[in-house]
Amino acid sequence: MSCLVIPGISHIFLVTGSSCDCKVSSETIESTTILMALVAGLIAGVSLGLTGGGGSILGVPLLVYLAGLPPHLAIGTSLVAVGVTALLSSLKYFAEGYVNVTIALLMAPLGFLGVYLGSLANKLFPGDTLLLVFSGFMMIVGAGMIRDALNSARRAMRGAAARRGRGKRGVPRALIAGLGVGFLSGFLGVGGGFIIVPTLVWFLGLTMKEAVGTSLLIIFFNGLSGLASYTLQGRPLELSVTGVFVVGGALGGYLGARLASRLSDRALRIAFAALVYVIAIYIIARSL
Repeated sequence: MSCLVIPGISHIFLVTGSSCDCKVSSETIESTTILMALVAGLIAGVSLGLTGGGGSILGVPLLVYLAGLPPHLAIGTSLVAVGVTALLSSLKYFAEGYVNVTIALLMAPLGFLGVYLGSLANKLFPGDTLLLVFSGFMMIVGAGMIRDALNSARRAMRGAAARRGRGKRGVPRALIAGLGVGFLSGFLGVGGGFIIVPTLVWFLGLTMKEAVGTSLLIIFFNGLSGLASYTLQGRPLELSVTGVFVVGGALGGYLGARLASRLSDRALRIAFAALVYVIAIYIIARSL
């Protein structure tokens, strides 16, 4: 067993073997860390409100590199904080009728199971490996979004095919998608937006704005299940950082949602893909 003191944080984290069971002392987090958590929440909130994803894509690396949390603690903290931020960000989409509650409720139950299984698997891998896997997924999704944004015919054909399949195949598709997204949420500490949004667009035929609004509700459900699974496993969450992150995220989510209402479907796809690539490249550069 070894003790790691993280610069910028007055906590001591205890790490054993390949898993990270962090036991946090009762000392107070430094004001610098609190400020950085607020900034991280603001940036992640804008991303969530604008694209329906990217909250944890931004939240995890910002909590690691900016606020100074170790990767495993940042993943759990981000999952919960982003879930609450997503719910607040979804309010404007609810008001405009862009949240498909039926699909969200279909995906949520198996999502709970997926998050629990993913959080168990998460403990088997070192933090740097998780961040690199995270980056690989982001680049694949970003490529698909750019392809569709630049090819309107392909986008229309894919959306029409997905809508035709909503009837008989829609329910099992939503259930399978919920399990897969939930597992990735627990494993990588992401609310799942960067996977949920393409899934809703490509396989369930939602428009980009519908996918963004519905994604935010699903991310909230995943955050709830993440909190439950971490609590059941006795794994720590940095509650003070979580609270400050949510405050910044609420403001950012409101600003992002207002901006999204003024953009076209194509522009939202490009914004989503651009965000994904920037963060993926940054994480890879820092991890090598």
